[in-house]
Amino acid sequence: MFAFTKLMQAMSGIAPISATGGNEIKTVGAYKYHIFTSNGNFVVSGAGGDIAITSIGGGGSGGENAAGGGGAGELDIWTTYTAAGGTYAVVIGAGATASSSTGGTSTFNSSTVSSLGGGGGGNSSTAGKNGGSGGGGGNNANGGTASGSNTNAGGNGVNSFAGGGGGGATAVGQTAPSGAQGGSGGQGYLLTSIDSNLTSGNFTSLSGMTRVASGGGGAANNGSGVGGTGGTGAGNGGAASSGSPITQATSATSYGSGGGGAGFVDPATPAGTGYNGVVIVRYAA
Repeated sequence: MFAFTKLMQAMSGIAPISATGGNEIKTVGAYKYHIFTSNGNFVVSGAGGDIAITSIGGGGSGGENAAGGGGAGELDIWTTYTAAGGTYAVVIGAGATASSSTGGTSTFNSSTVSSLGGGGGGNSSTAGKNGGSGGGGGNNANGGTASGSNTNAGGNGVNSFAGGGGGGATAVGQTAPSGAQGGSGGQGYLLTSIDSNLTSGNFTSLSGMTRVASGGGGAANNGSGVGGTGGTGAGNGGAASSGSPITQATSATSYGSGGGGAGFVDPATPAGTGYNGVVIVRYAA
């Protein structure tokens, strides 16, 4: 395919696109990739050409006190676009850091591609926030709804002090199975299913990641509670009860993934935070 593309370019007199911008730029196989992990500009020289864009919104944070897990950011896969010569702004949605907050929206060229942030997990008895994927509901509350591509709703909390899991790119967040168990977060999207070249071996920007846009686990605050497990790369839910040790909620570690819900309200054991989004641009090398 690579040789064929080069042949067609030569026969048509069309030069490959030339562009700058991004935190990591690398050619792998038939494609050149620009990975944006922070805000920047994609700058195209000359006449431009065809590009494809994958974008993920920032992950939502977990809530506090028998709370839900954070939802994953929306995942838009290889939106095609003909880029003329010029400058295109790239904005990376921030992962949510405050309890029960929704992640930021990632965009390419303002509205050419726009990927919503994940919903925050519900606090105590409040519903999960709506977002790309919805946040899990707190104690006896509904999960948030989903909107956009590759998104799913958050799971519900139960009336025994346990929160639901946040929605992920490939699965809904789990409703808490009991008051002693937080709901698991929905699984994210395998990077190599987006593009077989997207591996940590090829890109340092992907170090330690195999899936993106996973939902965070819900928390438990009843008896000897156990927090729900987040999807791969998302945070796990915490757990707490009177007279028992507090299990810390954990934060997300992959793009667009949600943080785990906290089992208790305690400044020393906060809810897990969401992870920032990302924008990847590729075109024929």
